[in-house]
Amino acid sequence: DDSQPQSIPINPNPVHTDTYPALFSTMIAAASPPSNDQQHMIVLYYCYPPTSILTDQLKPHANFHKQMCTTLNLGGRIRVSEEGINGVLSGTEEQLHEYEHCLRKELMMLVSDDQNLEEADSNEKEDPTVEWLDMKYCHLRKDVPVEKQLFDSLSVKITREVVSLIEPVAENKRGGKNKGRARCRQRRKQRRKEKQLLEKVLQGGNREIAEGGKESNSGEREVDQTKVEETREAQDSSSLAKELEIVHIGQGRGGPAASPNNNDTSELGTALPIQDWKEHSPAVHLSPEQWNEKLLQMSRENHDHSESTIESSGHDASQLQEHLIGEEAVLLDARNIYETRVGHFAVPNLETFFPNTRKFSSLPNALNTEEAAKALAGKRVFMYCTGGVRCERAGSYLRALSESNTGAWKDKERPKGIYQLQGGIQKYLESYGKEKGESVNLKETDNANEGVSGNDKEEDNATTNNCQTDKPCLYRGKNFVFDPRRTDPYIGNGIINDDAAADNGERISLVGRCIVCSNPHDDYDNGHAPCEEKEARCLRCRVLVLVCDDCRHRVRCWGELESGDGDKDEEGDVKCKMELFCGYGGRECIDEGNVAAKVETARF
Repeated sequence: DDSQPQSIPINPNPVHTDTYPALFSTMIAAASPPSNDQQHMIVLYYCYPPTSILTDQLKPHANFHKQMCTTLNLGGRIRVSEEGINGVLSGTEEQLHEYEHCLRKELMMLVSDDQNLEEADSNEKEDPTVEWLDMKYCHLRKDVPVEKQLFDSLSVKITREVVSLIEPVAENKRGGKNKGRARCRQRRKQRRKEKQLLEKVLQGGNREIAEGGKESNSGEREVDQTKVEETREAQDSSSLAKELEIVHIGQGRGGPAASPNNNDTSELGTALPIQDWKEHSPAVHLSPEQWNEKLLQMSRENHDHSESTIESSGHDASQLQEHLIGEEAVLLDARNIYETRVGHFAVPNLETFFPNTRKFSSLPNALNTEEAAKALAGKRVFMYCTGGVRCERAGSYLRALSESNTGAWKDKERPKGIYQLQGGIQKYLESYGKEKGESVNLKETDNANEGVSGNDKEEDNATTNNCQTDKPCLYRGKNFVFDPRRTDPYIGNGIINDDAAADNGERISLVGRCIVCSNPHDDYDNGHAPCEEKEARCLRCRVLVLVCDDCRHRVRCWGELESGDGDKDEEGDVKCKMELFCGYGGRECIDEGNVAAKVETARF
């Protein structure tokens, strides 16, 4: 099973031992044991090398990672595929840099021929991996003990992809272990639906009958069970029809992959199986400096254009809104909803499209909606994610989808350009963010303040004690990360607008809200270390949910019993806790129902 961690004994690839007999063993032998007085860090990295890693090199390459990390006492997770690699590791700064040095040599061996390797060795200044291996060194948080922010184990997996954007539906249909797992998931999902339906029926209009005695209860349960069986049959029929439809669209009937019917809109909100979508060119990479420059420029142009157009036309602003939106760029947050809830880009006068997905593989569903096509078609799309690896695939898929003329994108104009933030939010906050607890300047230079309210400029006099910067930050809040820290210590303060003119420094950097009471809150762990597992999670899909300290004891989350230390009524009886889900208000799950109802477009 290629999804299992690799634990096979070390046996370097013959390519390593025969062609480069000394290099591989030298890299391992040169690794020195870690020192306890070194600064610990987290490293995020990924790469899509110019040539694929050969299938017979995958296991030896996975062994390289395992042996190097074991020697250097590094923990974390690494995905190895023919496309490339993706990893997150913890350790001392010195050992992480030593790992990077060895990794670059290993990658050169995998993708270079003998002549290219000799040329690279003779000229160390020209390292080809600089162009496609993205390494980011991240600091630990100061509010959590160091030992609680480090990985306590190492997992190296051989996978199909660096990141999984499209779920392998076709492979599940061919049988084997994948098919069995899919059936198990389907059965579990069906049981959950039946239980929810039964609870709704019992709690609905049957209370009066239930009070009539055991006989009435018995009869009502029979009716309830009948309804459950009828619902099960209807859902089974619907699932079968949907599977047949997917087979028809994705594989065709008796032939190669066929394109969906351009006149059919029944597949809106689902991932269209576009053939060879990975062959489409990815998004154009923009450095953090280029990203800031372009977005600030477009923000000012949109603001100036809207004011001049309104003044010259004499019409109300609402009458020109549709025309003005067509001239704008738009940001696309390629992350999941629990990531965007604690931080996101907020650019004045520009819209941001939030897919609000539970997992990355649901992004294609969100992009195939009328809301997405309306927000992105004919515009310059600026997409971002945590470290950049997800945008590598999302950019190609969006380009393929917009050119397919199918689903929600039928007769829609293609985006005028697709760009991605190189290095993601992590790299951006290294240049434009501040470490949590530092004094944060809320204002920008005069040029950056063009298009921002006059009240904001007047407040500059009151913040002269803060460190001034000519690099305005466009990101607000925290950066969610997939390591034991949960969030990176560097945060963004964003550019404030009219609505936020009265906010102080702490509020500008805090965008999260308690899902129950809507009070400002952006700590999933409520003061605990993430490894203590005190976080609140959705009862249905286990997604992280923001719940403040005041509301935490009033709700029942995943893994918690119905009874507990909840509020008590006047008679001293414990009140029933509210069941918590991850959707708006905590009343529904975002992973259930129509995906089109979850996406949203916001303007800042």
